Amino acid sequence: MAKRPDTAVVAAAIAFLAGTAGGYAISELARTGHIAELEQEIARLKEAVQQPLPVDAPSDEEASAAIAKSGRSIRNSEGKPREAIPGVSCTGIITTTSGSFAGSAQPGVLSSARIDGARAQIQ
Repeated sequence: MAKRPDTAVVAAAIAFLAGTAGGYAISELARTGHIAELEQEIARLKEAVQQPLPVDAPSDEEASAAIAKSGRSIRNSEGKPREAIPGVSCTGIITTTSGSFAGSAQPGVLSSARIDGARAQIQ
């Protein structure tokens, strides 16, 4: 005669399998929700990367004031953010305002940043 398994053991095995399957299903739902959140964040970041950052380019007066100590002024044509440090680099025409070369103009680049609210030349 074959011995029948104890009903408690069978019930425990069934409960274990049902619990494992239920736990897996809940875990899968949570993972699916997390994946959806990550996909939304990726889409938001891609959109943010495509939008150009505003450039804090100085006006001609601000840029000229930044280099006034060196006896020069500048008329800006284009400003780009600096990559390594805060600030902006502007290309334009730099005119010497004092000294023996006063009045001479040449193309050049001015790197400047706002420091305590005032525009200052940076290297």
